[in-house]
Amino acid sequence: MRNKTLDDLSKYFKRRKKLWIIVLAIVLMSVNYLTIINIRHNHLSFTHLMYIPVVILGTTLGSVYGLVGGIVVGLLVGPLMPYNLDTGQGQYIMDWIFRLSMFSIVGLISGFLSRNIQKTKENMKILCERDQDSKLYNLNYLRSQPFKHYKNYVMCTMLIGNHESIQEVNGYETYYEYLRKVEAGIKAAHPSCIVVTPNIDKIWMIIQKETIDQFKDDLLKVLLTANILDHHTLFVDYALGFSTKKLLKEHNLIEYFTNSDLAAREALSNHIVYLTYSDIKTNKQFEYELLSEFSSALGNGQIYMVYQPIIDLKTGKPKAIEALIRWEHPTKKSIRPDQFIPAVEQTSMIHDMTLRVFDWVLKFATTLLENKIVMQVSINISTKNLYDDYFFVKMTEVFSRYQIKPQNVELEITETVLMDNPEISKRVLEKFATFGFRIAIDDFGKGYSSLAYLAQFPINVIKIDRIFTSQVLINPATQTIVKATIDLAKQLGYEVLIEGVEDFETADMLTKMGCNSAQGYFYMRPSSDEEMLKYLKRSKS
Repeated sequence: MRNKTLDDLSKYFKRRKKLWIIVLAIVLMSVNYLTIINIRHNHLSFTHLMYIPVVILGTTLGSVYGLVGGIVVGLLVGPLMPYNLDTGQGQYIMDWIFRLSMFSIVGLISGFLSRNIQKTKENMKILCERDQDSKLYNLNYLRSQPFKHYKNYVMCTMLIGNHESIQEVNGYETYYEYLRKVEAGIKAAHPSCIVVTPNIDKIWMIIQKETIDQFKDDLLKVLLTANILDHHTLFVDYALGFSTKKLLKEHNLIEYFTNSDLAAREALSNHIVYLTYSDIKTNKQFEYELLSEFSSALGNGQIYMVYQPIIDLKTGKPKAIEALIRWEHPTKKSIRPDQFIPAVEQTSMIHDMTLRVFDWVLKFATTLLENKIVMQVSINISTKNLYDDYFFVKMTEVFSRYQIKPQNVELEITETVLMDNPEISKRVLEKFATFGFRIAIDDFGKGYSSLAYLAQFPINVIKIDRIFTSQVLINPATQTIVKATIDLAKQLGYEVLIEGVEDFETADMLTKMGCNSAQGYFYMRPSSDEEMLKYLKRSKS
């Protein structure tokens, strides 16, 4: 309450600054005048006190006010002040005219010098608060703003992922022109919004609002046309992060952008236009809950394997099975692999999971052998597994417990895994290939590698991603891509498997194209080991 009262008083005095300075000058003139006329000895020497209100008027309100103040005090200590206070004898006219002139000149000069100092301060402020290349406001400007404490603000971070490419191709000035256009668009829609650039690839925005939605919509409209410049159109790969928070007086303002920065980075890495921190927080909390329960779930039966057959398109019979992991949570029910595996990959638990899965799959393969079924089994391994120096040793130790031939085990690695660190991937995969395991590249076509590039790796099978399968019947371009991929892969000595087959027509077309094998719901959905055993027995008979 006390702070609020002080703030209100401060605002009141600031709004009436000119009036209060004039009042102060008049009071000082009056006090000085009364003081001088009550001094009986050499009183005129004390007229120098009158320079104080003159200088105050000049330095704070300018030369005009300084001049007027000088004239007023010149008259007060000139014709209005006797030379002899006892007899009332007036001053010589030249004496008080000279004194009035000096007061007036001091008023003018103080105003002139004050104006120059003010201009210098303004220029220094611009140098401190604006980036000299882009002319955009920086963090010093943000720190200098009078924010309302204990009010709700929306913070937004805009990250530009391809800022280096824009500058290299189009030049720095074009990039800065884009940034300035973004700032101008935001300020036009929301004049109270503060826009700063803490880094060359980042824009921060802050505005007093209760909710994000309206500001977000207006910002997206600005960005829709901001990349259209006079001479050409830019491609800008940007992402936005939003957060809301009440500003507390004692906190560092820059810290409030931590949450919006996090949301923007998450959006950029996932190729999403925008995310709010509440979305990230909810997802992180969900991931944290899963990770805290994951180890126990591996051992209590919540996590288990299902299997899907891989069909030989020439014979129509199953030639292999792929092992797929599942998690049936007691309260969260079925948790998809893409919900928990990325989180597990960020921890050391990924290694334990892969070894457990390998053990379970080999145990099922042993069950198949006991039922006179020799079937190749395929399991997925993570990029983090390949980076573990002891992964190969641990896998072969597990394998040595079972009477399974190495050629009946296939390890699947996604195409993007190889692209992340090809040298490490190649070294580890060569160990597995030398041991006798087969290597398959999963989700081929989702990454940016070519078959010629993949030829350096010890690969046996190329698994074409389901994004092609869904279009192969209706899109001639997709048909051309799939046919060319199959032909080139076979020329390089690879087997070709296509995923996601859901109908007879697709299976028939792929067979005619020369594809070796396929898997998908058309043949069988992922099933438990008991159901898979029954299916394989039926297929064998």
